[in-house]
Amino acid sequence: MGIVRRGWLFIVAGTIFGVVCAFILLIIIPPTYKANSRIVFERTLPRYLQTNKVTNEPIIEDNDTLGQTYVISSESILLQVVGALSLASDPDFAGTKESETLGSRLRGLFRNTAQALGFTEKPDEDRSSEHRTDPEKIALDSVVRNLTVSRETDVASVITISFSFKDPVKASTIVNAVVDTYMEASIASKLKSTKLAGQVVQERVEELKRQTNDAERAVLEYKTANNLVGEKKDLSHAQVFALQQHLTEARMAMAEARARMERIASTPDGSALFTRDNELISKMRSELLDLTVRANDIERRVGKDHLAAVKVHTRKTEVREAIANEQRRIAESFDKDYDLARSRYDELSETVSQLISAEGSNVRAGLQELENAADALRNLYNRMLQQVSEVNRVEAQPSITPDARILTRATPPLQTEASKKRLLILAGGSVLGFLLGGAIVFARNFPFGVFRTSQQVTYATGLPCTILPRIVSAEEQASLMSGEYVLEWPYSRLAQTLRSIWAKISIAPKESGAKVICIVSPNPGEGKTTVAINLAAHFARHPSTRVLVIDGDFYRQSLTKSIAPDACVGLREALEEPRALAKFVVRKERLNLDALPCPVPDEMPNAGELFGTGQMEQLINVAREAYDLVIIEAPPIAAVVDYKLIARHCNGFIFVVEWGTTSQRLVLESLSDAATLLDRVLCVVLNKADPSALRSIEHYKGDRFHTYYSDQKRV
Repeated sequence: MGIVRRGWLFIVAGTIFGVVCAFILLIIIPPTYKANSRIVFERTLPRYLQTNKVTNEPIIEDNDTLGQTYVISSESILLQVVGALSLASDPDFAGTKESETLGSRLRGLFRNTAQALGFTEKPDEDRSSEHRTDPEKIALDSVVRNLTVSRETDVASVITISFSFKDPVKASTIVNAVVDTYMEASIASKLKSTKLAGQVVQERVEELKRQTNDAERAVLEYKTANNLVGEKKDLSHAQVFALQQHLTEARMAMAEARARMERIASTPDGSALFTRDNELISKMRSELLDLTVRANDIERRVGKDHLAAVKVHTRKTEVREAIANEQRRIAESFDKDYDLARSRYDELSETVSQLISAEGSNVRAGLQELENAADALRNLYNRMLQQVSEVNRVEAQPSITPDARILTRATPPLQTEASKKRLLILAGGSVLGFLLGGAIVFARNFPFGVFRTSQQVTYATGLPCTILPRIVSAEEQASLMSGEYVLEWPYSRLAQTLRSIWAKISIAPKESGAKVICIVSPNPGEGKTTVAINLAAHFARHPSTRVLVIDGDFYRQSLTKSIAPDACVGLREALEEPRALAKFVVRKERLNLDALPCPVPDEMPNAGELFGTGQMEQLINVAREAYDLVIIEAPPIAAVVDYKLIARHCNGFIFVVEWGTTSQRLVLESLSDAATLLDRVLCVVLNKADPSALRSIEHYKGDRFHTYYSDQKRV
């Protein structure tokens, strides 16, 4: 919340920027017109025609209309529309890059970017080039991109076909062409299926005719061979004939059950032919269709490896297994039907045999069996002839009724497409702008992995901590670099914080002579030079206090460049003559302090070794005798190990860390390396804190706390 409170201006600016971009996008995008047409699938007329044997057309139920939406938008239908309307030669559908819309160009840019980054696979070069150069394919892509086919949620049998385009006349023409092409295709499909069914039935009739003729010929030959031609039946024979009829029916039932068993055994999917009207299987097939549509939609949005897609595919597998189990159960019931029919046939056969034995006429029983078989084949042949006549009557009709009828035909729309898309673009632009502003604020005030409060430092290191605010104005920064800031702004927060550090140094125990304080930091550029100069200037404000600042950084010499840029001799020369320290120091009268610069024109590979020599110890002892306070600026801890050699000469350390920049891990690692010095670290200084962020972080202290400090320059 503090980050948001500090950066609300960026968030507002980002939101405004997003809205402006959305408005610009709406101005660039040309207006589109949406033409609509509706069709409804009727079942009353097909059922009437089926009942009265006028046609054998299948009926499309409500659960099948969802599949028809994919048929309407299929390539087979739309290619006919492209060819009928000559869209391949229309520049609006198969034009060059100059005629491409902004949306198509953006989609192409995103697609190419995703392919370059490896998120999607690159298409085959030959197929891609062929697709780009084929006008018919380009026009087909344009039609598919702007076509919408959906089923109404309240009425499942109604389908809406919509097409969005910049020309209202073309939009309505394409919608009507799609509807008409679908109607014609459905009629043609019915004619083709009816013709195929007629051919199958005709072949079956020819086979039954041959079997019937063979059976009647066998009866005649049997009668001739046994002298039974022209013989009349008595009462006993009538009883035998009745039993033979029942036996024939049992034989037909057994033959049908056996045929089903053999069909299922020979064809893996044969059970599906006999379970077509099963209500439970129909429901499960409908659920499987809905799951397939849902899986395709989820894969198109989030990919096939998403958890939701995996769950839907798992459910599809379960439904398929349930359908297979139900079909298997029904198939097993056919085995039981066959066993029952066979048992009935055996029982009737035994009864007839007994009657025939009682009469002593085995010959007549054989004749009766042949006659019954011939009668059964003749009856089956007559039924198949009736079906053939019905199919031929359907084929003789001038047309077949379509599955659907048109409720409303598309007309050229007078108004542009509904403003929902425009509102969506505006909302998306404002949200993206809001997120952009929030991202900028978050990047500027990244809260993780860095120190922003003294409580964080104390909790992580166990050391006391103070915060120095960042100086913003150029005048104040120049004064800060020269060490005159505490003199010109004595009542500012920075000056008051330096006093608190001075208090910690004052109460720290000392061994003998002056106190020697070392200013260190993990990384270069964290502000230890300005802290050292201004802390020394604050000590030197008292006329009787003698303060010496030593630039111990042979690598950067930041302190020397700030307060003694013209110095020619300094620390290196003083180490050669420790007792002559006074002749190497630079006096800063305005600050009332002395500085021992470090003007080293060339790099010194053994700079760190100088701090461990006896000359350095003599130099520090001389400084202790001549000054009340000695402040040494040492090189960064994380870069070099010079601080370990200086440590034995120092009474305390001031650890400078840049606010919101230096990582916590680096600070903790540096302190871990300097574990032997932790008891001499007087405090940690969070330097260059953002004043507005600091005010937000310390809002719990109230306005009276912040107004206590005065940033007015002393005159």
